[in-house]
Amino acid sequence: MDSAVIVLTRGYSKKKEYSTLIKRNKKLERYYNKNIRYIIFHEGNISENHQEYIQLQTIIPLNFVNVSKSFRTEKIDFYPPTSGFSLGYRNMCNFWFCDFWMYLTDYNKILRIDEDCFYESDYNNVFNILDDKVAVYGLWSGDAEFVTKGLQDFTKTFMYQHNKKPLKNKIGGPYTNVLGLNLKKMRKNILLTQYIKAVKKSDNIYIYRWGDLPLWGEALSYCFPINSYRQSNQIQYYHGSHNKRVG
Repeated sequence: MDSAVIVLTRGYSKKKEYSTLIKRNKKLERYYNKNIRYIIFHEGNISENHQEYIQLQTIIPLNFVNVSKSFRTEKIDFYPPTSGFSLGYRNMCNFWFCDFWMYLTDYNKILRIDEDCFYESDYNNVFNILDDKVAVYGLWSGDAEFVTKGLQDFTKTFMYQHNKKPLKNKIGGPYTNVLGLNLKKMRKNILLTQYIKAVKKSDNIYIYRWGDLPLWGEALSYCFPINSYRQSNQIQYYHGSHNKRVG
C-alpha cells in the first residue's frame, strides 16, 4: 500500500464524544478500498480501549498512529491579535505543513479528510488524479490578514534568496480540510523542502498563527507550475464546523 486516507484527531474522556469521527469514518465505507491504508493520527491521548471502540464502529481497518512528539506544550508568546487561537490549533497547523511527512515515509499519495468532513463522492478518484498532479482539492480559499501577518514578505524574501521572482498573488490556498497530495513528487522538490524547513525554523506558525491553508498556497504557487495542481469538482463533502458544502 502506498496510498493513505488520513486524519488528525484528539482523544476524549467519553466514548460518545467520538461521534463526529465515527460518522466521518462510516461515510468512507461506501468506497472502501483494501489497497488504501486508513490512518488515524492522534495526540497520544486515545486509549487502547477507545481505539477498539472506534474500530468497532466501522468495517474499515484503522491504523492509529501516535504523533504526540509533534505537539508542543511549552508557553509561547503569541502575536496578540491571534491570542484567541489555542496552542493546540497552532500545533495542528504545524503538523499539517511541517511534521506529517515524518510519519508517512512509506506512502506516495495521501488524502487528508478532517474529522468534521463527511466525504460523499468516490475518493478513489482523488488518487487517480494524483497520478499526474502534486495536489488536488475541492476549493481554493482566502485567509484573514491578522493570521497571515508577515507571511508573504517571509515567502518573497526566501524565494528571492533562491532565485525566484516574487509573485503578485493574493493570500490564500487550498481548503486544506480535504486535500490530496502526491508526496512522491513533492519529496523531489528541493525548493519545497527548504521552504518547509525555513517556515519551521522561523516559529511563525506558533507566533503568528500562520495556517496550513495559506502556507500550502504559498508553497504550491512558488514551488510548482500552476498546471501541476488543481481544484476538482470530483471532491464532494460537507464541512461540519463551517457548515459548508464543497463540490
